[in-house]
Parts: sequence; C-alpha cells; structure tokens
Amino acid sequence: MANSGKKLVRSKSGLRMVSVEDKDTSPFQLEEPPWIPDNQCISCQNCNAKYDIVKRRHHCRRCGRCYCGTCCSTKLPLPRMNFVDPVRLCAECVSATRKENEFYEKHLKTLINGGSFTMQSSSLENGSAYTYCQLSPNHRNLIFNTEKPDKENNRVTQWVCDPMSLISIEGVQIQTIGDPNQGHPTPPKAITIRYKYIDELREVTMMVPEDNTRKQSMTWIIAMQKAVKMLHSSQSNTNNT
Repeated sequence: MANSGKKLVRSKSGLRMVSVEDKDTSPFQLEEPPWIPDNQCISCQNCNAKYDIVKRRHHCRRCGRCYCGTCCSTKLPLPRMNFVDPVRLCAECVSATRKENEFYEKHLKTLINGGSFTMQSSSLENGSAYTYCQLSPNHRNLIFNTEKPDKENNRVTQWVCDPMSLISIEGVQIQTIGDPNQGHPTPPKAITIRYKYIDELREVTMMVPEDNTRKQSMTWIIAMQKAVKMLHSSQSNTNNT
C-alpha cells in the first residue's frame, strides 16, 4: 500500500482507508452504523413518502437510516469514517458532517503542527518548563518536546515528558485575555488540561508565550478545545446507544 499502516477496505457504504492496527486508529473515528433493513423501511424516515418502483430507498452512510432520494441526496467527504470518496448523507447528518469537516481541514492540522508554551505541572521538577506540544499523526497522543532552563549552569536541558493519551483527557479550561462576558471574542492566554493518569486525576497548564509564536499557540488552544468537545460528544452518543 502507498500509505504505511493503512489498508483499503470495501463495505456496502463505500471504500474506506483504515488503519491496519487498532492502536493506530484515530480516537475521532466513527464506526459505520448498521443499515436499517429494507424490509423494515416502508416509507422515508423524513418525509414519509412510500417507496415503490420509482421512489427508491437510500441509506445515509453516517446514521444508517432509510430515506428517499430527495431527502438523502447530498454527498460529502466523511473523514471521521475514513471514506475515500464523498458519500450520501441525510440532511441532519449533512449539518453535523460539515462542522466536523471544518475541524479536520483546519483545526486538526493546527494540533498536529503544534504550539509553544510555558508549561506548569506537578509532574515537573520545580513545577514549570518550556514545551512544544503537538498531536501525534494518528491523533492518539499529545507529544511534549520540553526544555528546562538551568540558570546555575547557564544551559538548557531536555526534560522527558510522557505522551498524554487524548482519550484520558477529562476536560479543559481556557483562560482568556479580557472579560469574556463583555460580548466580544477574547483570545486565550492559557489552557488547563485535566487528564487521568492510572488511577489519579492530574492537571497541566500551558501558557501562551510573549513572543512571535504567540498567535500560533493561541490558535492551537482553540483547536484543542474543539477536539476535546468532539471526543466527549462522541463518547456521550456512544453511551446513549
């Protein structure tokens, strides 16, 4: 295969490029839903039009529900299910997918590119260090390239930080510049990430530096907030099914 660690699979919904190993599967990935059987679909689940020889059944690739051609005519890329080509979606799933595609096209790339921060954590000696934080290519971990200044010896030492699993994140809190209650957007100045480490809940705070990387770091925080929201939304939907 041209893509290392990927394989092409075919389902009744279309062609998908998926990870060979489960450990490389993105936590943002959605499983293909089961299709409602044709013999249980007497009419469109949106407009209630009866199916016949002319009016055919179509299944939404995202939710698996059954619709007429008019109510399920839009085709969009669906990267959360790894489809190679755009797939047919119902109106409700079109709205959700467009928002998620913006995340994939914009915010996910920002997270992988990374940002510079001053990091504070109880797991660090003396509590703080400089770090460059990136999302791993398989979207599973936050990677910290951390440096710690040694003023006594006039040098900078590398500090080893364990990767943070994205699915271990319990929530994030954003600190902003200015008052968010004033009714206009306020740029972020820091992010605190709460995550599970074995059996305990830990926190790490990453502050935006006062240098030329500032804008990139602010954008990274916004993208991280959207990523955690998407993960928790997926977990909530899974628990409710």
